[in-house]
Amino acid sequence: MTTAPPQTDSKPQPDLLDVLQRRREYCRAMLELSRRQAGLIDDGNFAELLQLIAQKQRVLEHLAEQGRAFGGIVDFWKSVRDRLVADVRSKCQAAIDEAESLLAESMVLEKQGTAMLSQRRDETQGRLKEIGEASIGGAGPGSGNAPRPRFLDTRG
Repeated sequence: MTTAPPQTDSKPQPDLLDVLQRRREYCRAMLELSRRQAGLIDDGNFAELLQLIAQKQRVLEHLAEQGRAFGGIVDFWKSVRDRLVADVRSKCQAAIDEAESLLAESMVLEKQGTAMLSQRRDETQGRLKEIGEASIGGAGPGSGNAPRPRFLDTRG
């Protein structure tokens, strides 16, 4: 038997083990989205990347909602774990451990993606600066590349 949080309203509270297992599934979904995100970044597919980020936001909202359901799932876990029967406690701990592992792997992918996007941004800024300097430097006074003004036909 698992311990449910204290009732604060009339609706029934979810079972802790069930919540922790759902949390693990959300973390698994987050990792899969992070893997897909890494591929989209590598491919430079920014249109799909924006759609994927919206999906990740929804998963994060579900995770936050779950945490609020218990008034802070970590604090609740710490307050009840010693009162749970051994079998349930070990299942809860396994779900927590796996969720944390999945989130850690997601975080690694997020950092790599951020680094890759930052690198691409810096490369693009560098290229734009080079183009700007070349067009300014190559079109100065006395330059053979100076733009020539266009005049209207003087005949009419």
